[in-house]
Amino acid sequence: MNLDLPDSLNRIFNEVKSLTGKGVQLIEKRDLDTYASIKIARKSMPHHLMYYKREHTGIVNHLIAHECAHILRIYGVGPESRLIPFTNDELKLKALKDIEPEIQKLSQMIPFERLGQIANMWYAGMIKQLTNYPSDIMIEKWIYDEYPNLRPYQSQYMKKQYGEAVQALSSQVERMTPRKILKASNGMNYAFFHILGTHFKDNYYLRKYDRSAYGDIGKELMLLQQGSENSYKGDIDTVNRWAEALKLSHWFAWTDFEDVPDNYWPGAIS
Repeated sequence: MNLDLPDSLNRIFNEVKSLTGKGVQLIEKRDLDTYASIKIARKSMPHHLMYYKREHTGIVNHLIAHECAHILRIYGVGPESRLIPFTNDELKLKALKDIEPEIQKLSQMIPFERLGQIANMWYAGMIKQLTNYPSDIMIEKWIYDEYPNLRPYQSQYMKKQYGEAVQALSSQVERMTPRKILKASNGMNYAFFHILGTHFKDNYYLRKYDRSAYGDIGKELMLLQQGSENSYKGDIDTVNRWAEALKLSHWFAWTDFEDVPDNYWPGAIS
């Protein structure tokens, strides 16, 4: 059964096909751990693969547009600029050493096996947030400006994302999370929601972060983002600037887009 998609999504699909020479194949996947996820086609792949969950139709309309925008951004630059973030065990070990003293303290309260799972979740979440937010900011602006009929779906998803993000401002999360993770994640959330809240002319996304302790680092990240061009190359520049400001540059590396195997699972990389 096909999704009943708004005309704006079909226009975006046509834009993807015109730019990349490949269409978007929609694939329903009920066990997907998010609402929608894109597998951007490499040279050997005939289509871009868009996985989605049917039961979240409104949010899916926005996320399909968002994921297609990732295709447009990465194909909007020359092949030499199409870099993808990646990690490996060596990089993860370096990262976890940064928070090792706090992990040891937490080991007195959390079983070792569970703590290992949480540490891996912290690491994966930090890399995903750092390497996606700069692109996501520009994509959400683009959707808001170019496709006003998608704004209700966009608002629905953004408010859900905001509600999840502000949980990291709670005292309980602060007690149980390494300071480096807290500062980086909440600083990036501050920048993300302030930039987009201002663009949407909606103070809803500003209130709780304005009262938080992460304004200084958030404002620094905002200034670093403002100096980047609106392109995928600019997104990479912002990621690197943010990583340096947050002392996360050694937590990940970049590899060529075409060097990623065709059988990668979306979500691991964009």
